[in-house]
Amino acid sequence: MTHKKAFFLFLFIAFSIVAKSQTADEIVAKYIHFIGGAKHWKKIKTITDSGTYNYGGLKFPFESFSKAPNLYKYVVTFKGKSFTQAYDGKEGWRIDGFKKETQKTILRDKLATGLANEQDVELESPFIEYQKKGHQIFFEGKDTVDSKMCYKIKMIRKDADTATYFFDTTDFGLVKKQAISKNSELENSLLNIFYSDYAIIEGVNVPHKIVCQSNEQNILIITIDNVKINVPIDDNIFLP
Repeated sequence: MTHKKAFFLFLFIAFSIVAKSQTADEIVAKYIHFIGGAKHWKKIKTITDSGTYNYGGLKFPFESFSKAPNLYKYVVTFKGKSFTQAYDGKEGWRIDGFKKETQKTILRDKLATGLANEQDVELESPFIEYQKKGHQIFFEGKDTVDSKMCYKIKMIRKDADTATYFFDTTDFGLVKKQAISKNSELENSLLNIFYSDYAIIEGVNVPHKIVCQSNEQNILIITIDNVKINVPIDDNIFLP
């Protein structure tokens, strides 16, 4: 009897693990469908967007450039000054004109991809072909976000970075991401990033409002006014 109980307990645990894995994969598959589908995203080589950054009530125009697979740059301007940060696929750099910097500061390792606007440097979602990328996902149950019931999926990336994602149980859109901030000025605080105002641009569904919160305080509100897909971008703009 002892062996039989142990065997059935093993089967129950194994089944639970498989069931959770399948549930996570089903949720992710529906999210990928929500944003336009993996095949459509594979056709996208560049994304350029522009809009407004709101830091504590101060508004700054910005422009960002993404190029597959992982080239990224954004520029914030205000009264003739600018802040620029970029990643060229190997190393990053920034120039903070608001601090009167004129030379590029080279950023390496996690500092290179730890952008102050908390954007991922990869053009496509990390959930697209996540297994090939070396990431892992885990179903974490349900929770509410602004009265919306959401599925929780934890992702552990290949580089060990961990984040929890909240997907609307109705349409499977990404509502929230929770992770330790990559912005050094926030001193590794827990950051909640909220996504809303989705709109379809040339077949892909992208959020046009992103709110970053720490300790329930808004740190940054990003409002995207214009998105351009597959406009040619010279690689040189990303280079240090």
